[in-house]
Amino acid sequence: MGRIDVHHHAILPEISRLMRELGAPFTIPWSAAETDRVMAEHDIDVAVISNAVPGDFFSDARRAGVFHRAVNVAVAEYVAEQPARFGLLSALPMPYVDLALEEVRHSFDVLGADGVLLVPHSGESYLGDPLYEPLFEELDRRAAVVLVHPMALPGPAAAQVPYVLADFLLDTTRGALSLILSGALDRYPDIRFVLSHGGGFLPYAATRADLLAPAFFGVEPGLVKRSLDRFYYDTALTGASGLPSLLSTVGPERVVFGTDWCAAPETAVREVVAALNEPWPQLADGARDLVDRGNALGLFPRFGDTSEKACLRDASSFRLSA
Repeated sequence: MGRIDVHHHAILPEISRLMRELGAPFTIPWSAAETDRVMAEHDIDVAVISNAVPGDFFSDARRAGVFHRAVNVAVAEYVAEQPARFGLLSALPMPYVDLALEEVRHSFDVLGADGVLLVPHSGESYLGDPLYEPLFEELDRRAAVVLVHPMALPGPAAAQVPYVLADFLLDTTRGALSLILSGALDRYPDIRFVLSHGGGFLPYAATRADLLAPAFFGVEPGLVKRSLDRFYYDTALTGASGLPSLLSTVGPERVVFGTDWCAAPETAVREVVAALNEPWPQLADGARDLVDRGNALGLFPRFGDTSEKACLRDASSFRLSA
């Protein structure tokens, strides 16, 4: 059985058009043919598609809601054509909480989404902020899978260091620490959080955080390290320099395969696959299969059911309009 890619983007033509029309901050080249080729060459059977755009980029709630609905519907239509190969993590228009809750309901109940994507912050508010409480209550009720996907940090980036090189990792780390230190991670135990890019800096900075957090936040010593196993960590853009440390810190049972295609080039996909094929002792005795597929099946069990019923979606069952 092949790999399940839990961190996979698809900038479909409709999405690219909307991004240009609305002045969204970026667009990325994508084609179905290239995606099929990359998946085949790297033994990827399933890709769970997500797309990240910060809701507060938009000047008003209506525009944010329309854009996110259109993005999610476009991906759902694509997934419906090959439901055994693709899944959907819906984007949510935060910080507009009411619209985000509406999008959660539409995504799960109408589109049949497999989970959602959240950016770690909305403006200056990170995931542990009270802003997110109503949303997390609903996601916890649904035992939802939530991919935490970074964006540029609040405030200007360093001119000499492009934000994708370091700021993205810090954004994920801030989001995870905010969940831990605010107590949100404990208040919503049924949400399954997946941290992008090996968890940013979190696995490697956990001891530092534990040494400093009690004095700053009054939390119990060791809280951060004890919380590491409440997250999953995808392998996107980790490679041989990061993967062994990640596996040693959190264990292979918390690591899931991810590529960041098509935002990351095929060389990045090739690098992480090569790293996973190395004879790391942490990947012995079936652990490699857990990372490649097994852990993801725990999050997305429908991909383990090959029956026609489990794999059939009716593209006409939801409204394909914004």
